[in-house]
Amino acid sequence: MNALSGLVTRLHGQHAYVQAGGVEYRCPLRGRLKKGPRRDRSPVAVGDRVTITPIAGDGEPEAALEQVHPRKGELYRSHPRDRRLRQLIAVNVDTLVIVAGADRLAEQLTTVDRLLASAHLQSLTPVLVINKCDLGDRATLDETLRPYAAMNLEIHFTCATRGELDGLGSRFAGHTAVFAGQSGTGKTSLVNALQPGLNLRTGDVDRDGEGRHTTTAATLLPLAGGHVVDTPGVRDFGFYDLNLADLSLVYPDFAQARRQCRFATCTHRHEPHCGVKAAVERGELDRGRYERYLGILREEWNAEQNRAP
Repeated sequence: MNALSGLVTRLHGQHAYVQAGGVEYRCPLRGRLKKGPRRDRSPVAVGDRVTITPIAGDGEPEAALEQVHPRKGELYRSHPRDRRLRQLIAVNVDTLVIVAGADRLAEQLTTVDRLLASAHLQSLTPVLVINKCDLGDRATLDETLRPYAAMNLEIHFTCATRGELDGLGSRFAGHTAVFAGQSGTGKTSLVNALQPGLNLRTGDVDRDGEGRHTTTAATLLPLAGGHVVDTPGVRDFGFYDLNLADLSLVYPDFAQARRQCRFATCTHRHEPHCGVKAAVERGELDRGRYERYLGILREEWNAEQNRAP
């Protein structure tokens, strides 16, 4: 049969599901795609553009996956079980939508900061969405988000259950975005509100306020004139192959103060004559964001030590 161009919409076990010509094909992940050394746990990711050859049969449409085409824009993290490998979450994306809940915003800011850093590292445009705004005080939210607004970060305030989307729908035409954030922030509810008719399954939070994982695997979906990758809740977003001295380079709010550091490799933790620490003491940099930076730096250092031979 003739080869077809297609798009990987989801992965399940040892199979990729590819949309091509209006048909979804199941493609085994085996053969030459897995040969040789590689840095990714899987040779294929959601969003990949591929070439497939349909296989004749009477059951579910199947095809052989022949080629993975060059990618533009990747969202990845270190693999939770083997930090020497990358875990690709989505490829051929340009926008990272970071979703946090207004009811638990303060405790989700470390995840927000990790995802913001990942967006800058991976050259994705970050968009911050504060969902469940019916459960938060707007003045308090504005004060908490003041350092992010000062960075000219695009911020939207939404309540998906009420259909209040703060103009977010017009944001996705012609783009492919990834929705990421902790479980229970309403990512899937937002996708349902933005693209009526999808009817994706959603769930409530448990008695401790933690979200239940209603999205179990990354899936590529149509969204308001573009595409979105709906992802499971992200709790551990480790950086892959990052020199820790470079972490602060993806904190745009640190840029001016960083020029005042004596050492080019300053981590802004214990070094003398540190411009970032001085700016925090003068109130020019947000102390909370700086302390979360130190926490992330410490976590990454510990993870690096644990994987050292």
